[in-house]
Amino acid sequence: MRKVICAYFFLASLLLLPHASAADEITDEDFDVIEIQGFEVFSNSITVIDGITGKEYEGKHPVVLGFRREFDNLLLKFHKRLLIEEHKKLKTHSDSFKTLPAELDQLAASFGFKGKLKIEGPRLTREFSIFNRMIKDPFFKIDELVVWDINQLKLRNNLLPKNKYAKNLRPNPETGEWERRILTKWEVSCVRRNRNNNGTHHFYTHKQQGFNLDTNKGFHLIDQGLPWDVPPHAFREVELQYPILVDTAINVDEQVRELSRDFIENLFYIYDPFSWVARGNTRFPWGYNREIHDLIRSQKINVNQRNWFDRVLATFLNDVATLKYWSADLIYAQQMASSSPKNRNILGEDLDLLNWHKKEKRQVNYDIDTPNTIPNISFDNSGRARYILLDAYRRYGDKFVDALRTRVLAVSEKTDAKQLVRDALAEASGVSAKKYIPAAIRAQKAELGQFLAK
Repeated sequence: MRKVICAYFFLASLLLLPHASAADEITDEDFDVIEIQGFEVFSNSITVIDGITGKEYEGKHPVVLGFRREFDNLLLKFHKRLLIEEHKKLKTHSDSFKTLPAELDQLAASFGFKGKLKIEGPRLTREFSIFNRMIKDPFFKIDELVVWDINQLKLRNNLLPKNKYAKNLRPNPETGEWERRILTKWEVSCVRRNRNNNGTHHFYTHKQQGFNLDTNKGFHLIDQGLPWDVPPHAFREVELQYPILVDTAINVDEQVRELSRDFIENLFYIYDPFSWVARGNTRFPWGYNREIHDLIRSQKINVNQRNWFDRVLATFLNDVATLKYWSADLIYAQQMASSSPKNRNILGEDLDLLNWHKKEKRQVNYDIDTPNTIPNISFDNSGRARYILLDAYRRYGDKFVDALRTRVLAVSEKTDAKQLVRDALAEASGVSAKKYIPAAIRAQKAELGQFLAK
């Protein structure tokens, strides 16, 4: 029978209804207030398997029995922590989306720009859908706990049996140490309405996911991304096998503690339903860069090099507004993460496609051994000039904003856009742009380097 455990969390109406108003300030203690019914841990239906025989485990190993007893509590703590952390992220970003457009409108107006940002559609719809699905029912169920007895494996000269469970265990080719993995397939399926008529069509996608439980490396490969209107019920349940190694030579209590600790750590890597949208370090949109860019492009500004100018100024104004909510470190971290193609497929600490057997041919369309590097920063590159202006704003604050704004408002005759920005940099810093820009580039490369993946 299913064992129903009532988890207690504070869940703001914001999270249950994406368009509802946000809750007031929330503390960790608040999550002990409101009861969520229906968080079910399928502990009584988890089958314990003997990896050697491939049949149901009939042994009485105290480590197996002890760890088995911990399952309910471990899953409950895990699910609660995941909900709490995601609630805080969603609330922070949802709150910012309520006030940020108005702040950007005001900032743009101070530069003489007319009109307002055109915001299309609600934000975070996929995240809210995933969260609401998590509230009603956990995404995956641990179907089988597979036990591998190290001493029995030694008696077999470490030869693995020929059963379906053995494919997820192997000796490391270099060290000989045993390694375990988990492979899952997450599926999403729903009926969607067509935009151009009243008809419907069926939407389906899936994500392959694998994780080495002993190296904390793995992969996730998404067939195609989620539509903005994906409903909570579209996410299918995922069943998985969880292998453990037991050793009679190690203290029982110590093994149970280690297995429990590793289990929670592994769950946070394996069970990240929000990776359907993007990895956590790139998932949330930072402001309204596209919208402010569109607004600036619509203005009559008598400068040359408009493409460069519009993009540089739009990114700068967006950064000025968003830095009120998030630290500059998040900008640098996101830049370094998004510039690495490997980042979108990593599960855990690094990418490993886990092709352990000849028939396994998982691949990506880039060289996974290519190291991540610090991007080149150039004043002439409209995308990378961002960091020079960001450096000036972090050093001189409103002094630099005022210097830039004054020059934009004063434009009447045809003006060199790049020289306008150079003059603003020189006024704020007190040194020539020729000296300031190279110094800013060095400083910004150092900042980005702190977030370079090892």
